[in-house]
Amino acid sequence: MASIGVYAWNNRGVAGATSFAALMAATALWAVTYAFQLAGTNAATVGFWANANHVGVAVVPVAWFCFSLQFSARDRWLNRWTVGALSVVPAVYLLFVWTNQYHHLVRGPIDLKPVADGALFVSQHEFGIVFWAHAAYSYALMAVGVLLLTHLLFWSPAVYRRQVGLVIVGAAIAAVTNVLYHAGHGPLPSVDLTPFSFTVSGLIFFLAIYHYRLFDLTPVARALIVDTIQEGMVVLDTDGRVVDVNEAATRLLEVETPDVIGRSFESLLADDVEFVDPDVYRSADRTDGGVAAGPNSAGSRGVRPESLASESIDTRFLDPSRPVDEGVPVEAELIADCGSTRRHLRLSATPVLGVGGDRLGRSIVIRDVTETRRLQAEIDDTLDRLRRSNAELESFAGVVSHDLREPLRTTERYLSLLDRNAEGELDPDDAELLTVARENAQRAQEMITDLLTYSKIEHGTGEFERVDCNRLVADVLDGLRFEIEDRNATIEVDDLPTVFGIDHLLRRLFQNLLANALENAGETAPDVTVSGERNGEQWVFTVSDSGIGIEPEYADRVFDLFERGDRTGTSGGTGMGLSICEKIVTVHGGTIELDSTPGVETSVTVSIPVDPPGG
Repeated sequence: MASIGVYAWNNRGVAGATSFAALMAATALWAVTYAFQLAGTNAATVGFWANANHVGVAVVPVAWFCFSLQFSARDRWLNRWTVGALSVVPAVYLLFVWTNQYHHLVRGPIDLKPVADGALFVSQHEFGIVFWAHAAYSYALMAVGVLLLTHLLFWSPAVYRRQVGLVIVGAAIAAVTNVLYHAGHGPLPSVDLTPFSFTVSGLIFFLAIYHYRLFDLTPVARALIVDTIQEGMVVLDTDGRVVDVNEAATRLLEVETPDVIGRSFESLLADDVEFVDPDVYRSADRTDGGVAAGPNSAGSRGVRPESLASESIDTRFLDPSRPVDEGVPVEAELIADCGSTRRHLRLSATPVLGVGGDRLGRSIVIRDVTETRRLQAEIDDTLDRLRRSNAELESFAGVVSHDLREPLRTTERYLSLLDRNAEGELDPDDAELLTVARENAQRAQEMITDLLTYSKIEHGTGEFERVDCNRLVADVLDGLRFEIEDRNATIEVDDLPTVFGIDHLLRRLFQNLLANALENAGETAPDVTVSGERNGEQWVFTVSDSGIGIEPEYADRVFDLFERGDRTGTSGGTGMGLSICEKIVTVHGGTIELDSTPGVETSVTVSIPVDPPGG
């Protein structure tokens, strides 16, 4: 028992080893003191060693219960307060033991009886009420400990069932022997064979420790692993060996549970698997079944970083000595051939920590992401088709705008030539028709220009940079100075911020908003206000005017293409100004809203992020 206790103490970093060492020390004390008790030849000597013997008797149940809590992963209940509470009864009992000569509540007076022809003297005495009270307490702790380990027995893999089963059997032999002695049914009624049973228990514990590796392979965090979950979970010890695995993991890795325990995780993987970095990996060309092939496939668009190609699996993912930050999992993805398709498994490793923060190993969660990769491949294909379609549409828009502009310009030139040649010869009705035809030709050209501008506003049309909105709005107003003077407009610009944006798009945004405010002023001189301020993580700009406004039934459609909001009192405009504004704001990751009270005020509010998209 002493040697087993020393071995357990040397492995005290393992769950349950400390309390098991205390248990072995207490049983060794129990056995040694009982031997001295049997060797005693007078009542004083026998009484002293009997009292010393009860120290081991008092410690064993508490140590057993603490070991059961720790080994069954319930050590969160075990702290100095609970250990102190559990030790109150033994401490009081030992106080009664060492003062028994004054009250005899533990045992009656010792009467020595010679046995084996006088070679030994055994004590014959009656046990008192304090002894039986402590015995009831001790048996209760022993029984609860057995129940905890029995529960663990049914929830553990086969290798751990052998460990736990042997521990239960070893403890049961000593407990049953003790119960039979106190019940008067022992083979030698006057001799307590419990210390002698420790020899058998010690051999069983020796088998559990050295053959089934009681303190080498422990069921770390088993309570967290449920065989019914879909994700696979593997628990490794600090040496990188598998100490626990659930059914989902064995199914995903295509291994048998009995063959897994004690092996390195790398040895469970097939020889043809390849690891990829899930943060860099992009879905590749698909093979049979629509499952993405690996990055090394022919014609693959996938990316396999050189760091993974040159770094071994152990170093990258499984090296036990490699530090792992708490809460920061190490991610990896492996690809394995499964018949005509390829299976993608996502691996996430996190540390398993004890109550005191000590690292006990690591857990690996395994998820089958084959379907995700297949869908990702389909999405990538769809995006590629959309990019090609957008490129074709852009090319088409350029061709159409060129082919339409030319005849429209020709038409307008002929109408202008007709107007000059027929000056003074047309009646008023014909002259009005000619004027309307020229205006429509000009408006059609403006619509084509705006439509082409709209089609070219996309992400990637410029670099995000710091844009001084004070300077930008000043430039826009300088370009509109003739319209401002012509309409006798009052423009008030507050101090505007510097933002991250695309300069030429923001310039077009403010130009459209200000031109829109001037064009829709009505008969009165317009008052236009431009303001900007920060609201949380957004820059908020507002352009307000005192124009004719928009009726509520048209307010929801003002950002649609060619929608003019039924501004029948105005002339000019293509109905695309606000559509272009909305697309510019979308490119900047912002929003645009319009609020209008007809005849009073119209305000357009633009919000764009303080930080650029992706920044």
